[in-house]
Amino acid sequence: MIGSLLLIIVSCTPKGENKTTRPVISKNIEYDVTINNFKMFSQWGLAQSTSLWYRNNIESSVRNEFLTLLFNNAKAGKLELYDMNDKRIDTNGLKGILSVMDTMSLTRTDPPYKSYDTVVNNIIQPEEITALRFREEWTYDPSTMALMKKVLAFAPIRTLIKYDKDGKEIYGKDKPLFWVKWSKEPANTKVLTKRIFYHVKYIGSEDFEKATFIDSIAIQKYMKLFLDKAYKDSITAYDITTGPDFPTIPISGKDLFKTMNRVDTIKQKSTKSSQHARVTVIKHEANATTIRFIEEWYFDPVTMAIEKKVVGICPVEKCYEADGVTFKGYRPYFWVYFGDVWTPFDGKLELQKKK
Repeated sequence: MIGSLLLIIVSCTPKGENKTTRPVISKNIEYDVTINNFKMFSQWGLAQSTSLWYRNNIESSVRNEFLTLLFNNAKAGKLELYDMNDKRIDTNGLKGILSVMDTMSLTRTDPPYKSYDTVVNNIIQPEEITALRFREEWTYDPSTMALMKKVLAFAPIRTLIKYDKDGKEIYGKDKPLFWVKWSKEPANTKVLTKRIFYHVKYIGSEDFEKATFIDSIAIQKYMKLFLDKAYKDSITAYDITTGPDFPTIPISGKDLFKTMNRVDTIKQKSTKSSQHARVTVIKHEANATTIRFIEEWYFDPVTMAIEKKVVGICPVEKCYEADGVTFKGYRPYFWVYFGDVWTPFDGKLELQKKK
């Protein structure tokens, strides 16, 4: 039985909404979302990971029950399944996908107790799924810039975990298993998570972390309109410096423009004369490469179809040193919320109004 968190029946699409009026950002964008941030926990330490549990993570009790239901329905032939080349598969095809050959290192029981490798046949289990690959259509409301996602399909992703001789975890390559699709619109959807936080990168040369099948022109047009509306106070931006995880204090469009677009003047002594200096003017403009999302997720327990409600977005820029090559870090710009932000134990996030 799915836990109590999943028993809330919801409707994600407002009544009377006319989809044909919404401009399309991408018709079939694909990207991966981690739903088990066990890797991050080992890097953060216990104190920080506890407070940031919602980053790339679905609550463990709900996640495990969702994945178990997914595997049970798939094995029972109740779902529309396709291989990663979009070819329909039946339960026999699924068995072949879930059956994998793994190499294990064992120690002989007789002296001199040498180690040796052996190949074993394993069946992939639900708890080995650490991420989901999504195929989606993205559209937006031109008045509010609210971004809508229609999930067309998703694929569970397995991470192979091995251990070295000292017991340290070694992570293998992530592998998507199969596509789950649905011919009927989701019905009687239930809560999967009320708060998940992740990034989607749409510009860059690192193919392994960037979304695929992107309409680059459309998404950059959307981001330009999004920034322009924030500068003009047509949408409310919340100051990232007052709290990077969901700030509640708004920033004016005028102040935001100054922060995002600045000019730096650098004076350098001339190599020819000590009395003269060379002046270099560097113009900085907003150049977002990534979108940070906060969302609510719902699912249909019959078809396993997933629906998403985008609650807010934050443009993020990948920054480099002056040489333009050395990676410096990520710069989040500001948050814009399109709905209530759910906060554990405290209800919705209380946002301050613009003066």
